[in-house]
Amino acid sequence: MPTIKNKTPIITTKLFKLDKLLIDFGDTVSREYEVISGTGNGAVMIIPILGDDFLFIREYAAAIDDYSLTFPKGKIDDKESILVAANRELQEEVGFKAEQLKHIYTLDLAPGYMNHKTHIVLAQNLVASKLDGDEPEDLEIVKYSKNDMDRVLLESNNIDSRALASLFIYGQMRNKHEA
Repeated sequence: MPTIKNKTPIITTKLFKLDKLLIDFGDTVSREYEVISGTGNGAVMIIPILGDDFLFIREYAAAIDDYSLTFPKGKIDDKESILVAANRELQEEVGFKAEQLKHIYTLDLAPGYMNHKTHIVLAQNLVASKLDGDEPEDLEIVKYSKNDMDRVLLESNNIDSRALASLFIYGQMRNKHEA
């Protein structure tokens, strides 16, 4: 197993920390890596199901300077559990809370250079409940039938890769329970 011999901070921002790592891979092999760390407790991404529909949001994504189709998501606040954070974000972003929440998977976004985790939460039995969020503009809510997911790829240019991974995970979980 490789050994981290040295960890040196390079820069810290409001959202991220960049560290230089010196890693030994044996007697004669060492490499330097730069690793991005989140400054918080990770994030949640929620798969909200309302009837036969998935509820997506379309929101501005600064890194690509365009709007992206995604699921409700956000950071986990201090002293907040995954499920509490998921229900809060759900209320802030789509105006529903879930009477049934289940953590179904944890994604490592880019484990070679980033240690950020996104916890995927399935939200069912939704009831109207709105909390104020921190978004700078109203989010567009987009519904897609669970039975017509091909339309998501056909109709959307920019789809958050975590949302696509979440749909795959949900499909695998659903197929396993139906088998």
